[in-house]
Amino acid sequence: MHYTRFKKRRSLNNQADKISDLPRDVLIRIMECLPLRDAARMSVLSRMWQSIWTSIPSLAFDAHFFARVLRRSVPETHQFSSIVSKILFQHEGSILKFTLWVPPVKTCPDVTQWISFLSRSGLREFGLCNMYHTPLKLSLHLFSCDSLETLKLYNCIYSPPNFGGFPRLTSLELCRVSIVCRTLKDVIGSCPALQNLVLKNFSGMEDRHLIIDVPLLRNLVVDGAFASLDVIVSENLVSASFVLQKLTKNCPEEGNSYDLINSLANSSKLEWLCLGGHFCKVLFEKQSLPNTSPKLKNLELLSLHLNDLDDFSSAISSIQSFPNIETLDISVNTSKNLDKNVLVYDLEFTLHHLRCANIGIWSASSTELKLIEFLLACSPVLEKLSISLTTPLKQGSHSKMSTQLNRFRRASPKVEVICPERKVFPKKLPHGNYSVSFTSSPASQHISIDSSSSDGAEYYSDTSA
Repeated sequence: MHYTRFKKRRSLNNQADKISDLPRDVLIRIMECLPLRDAARMSVLSRMWQSIWTSIPSLAFDAHFFARVLRRSVPETHQFSSIVSKILFQHEGSILKFTLWVPPVKTCPDVTQWISFLSRSGLREFGLCNMYHTPLKLSLHLFSCDSLETLKLYNCIYSPPNFGGFPRLTSLELCRVSIVCRTLKDVIGSCPALQNLVLKNFSGMEDRHLIIDVPLLRNLVVDGAFASLDVIVSENLVSASFVLQKLTKNCPEEGNSYDLINSLANSSKLEWLCLGGHFCKVLFEKQSLPNTSPKLKNLELLSLHLNDLDDFSSAISSIQSFPNIETLDISVNTSKNLDKNVLVYDLEFTLHHLRCANIGIWSASSTELKLIEFLLACSPVLEKLSISLTTPLKQGSHSKMSTQLNRFRRASPKVEVICPERKVFPKKLPHGNYSVSFTSSPASQHISIDSSSSDGAEYYSDTSA
């Protein structure tokens, strides 16, 4: 028995030696793929692993890391800062990718020294998600990182100095960021390589005129409050999202907004378009577009109001303006019950390519159900129609909705209608049980908030690894 144990131990040692004999760049890649906490624990195995640990080019201080290290709902600031400083300042070599999640600590941490250190290490990707209750002011050293290619900021103060810009920056995502500058050109100025631009829930531009003119831009998301908007549609644009929930006193002129929608819909390479708030209102008032590009396959219409017959008719006409779409996402903010006899649509119209539709309904009103009936009746190749509820329904309303859905005529013989079970939503979600993530896929380039996080601390996840 002792001999068998000895053979097993020797076999494990040989396997470990085989791993240690791999090229150094392979070993670095192995450690880089591990969660930061596991990589740190692995460094104590030998001097070789210690050397690799202090030279890996990617450090991710994410929510998973701190949930297991701090183990407190409201950690002490000095404890959080000492952990980051100890790991960062012991590092040797270049740090090409750095992600930092700042937990809701008791006092605002000072990240200046960390950014100063990173600015001298050839930084290419930088992500900062601040969950402290006030925005975090960035160090000016960040703007000296000429090698920066990706910049993601959440709940920060973005105040660029007079600098030459980021000549290699390809992706800029500013979410819940306070922008302190005269014009948007000061934010994206001198970024000739920019391909992905996300401005989500930003502030500081309420009385400013936004001009976006980026020749190489492929993905664009704009969601905030501003006085007016002027976008030069890039010929390389693949996805675009424009959502304006809050109207300022000098809200964008409807004529300019409609021209922008028309330009986007006819862009030669645009495949995904999302419109919400003010821009849906403008589209509904015009009711249709003269032409749309056959390349446009994915459409999102957010925050719709279906309170009268004009709203319903405009929604139908707007969808009919995009006959080539393959996926359709709609969310309804408010709706009212209207007489079914006045809710009519063109029975001859067909969405020949629509395969997937996601409808977020408000109250299962007759108007919302008529919209669903329209999609089922005019989509002969539809494979799935998913219905989600933004508010809980009473038992009677839910049963009535299910009954009506089963009665609707379906043009597609293979369509699957997914209707959620009746749920009783909590009046107040548990504190801290959210996740916030930056994503780069065209269909979800805005911040996502998930209340189903299991550990209650998953605020930031880096999806680019």
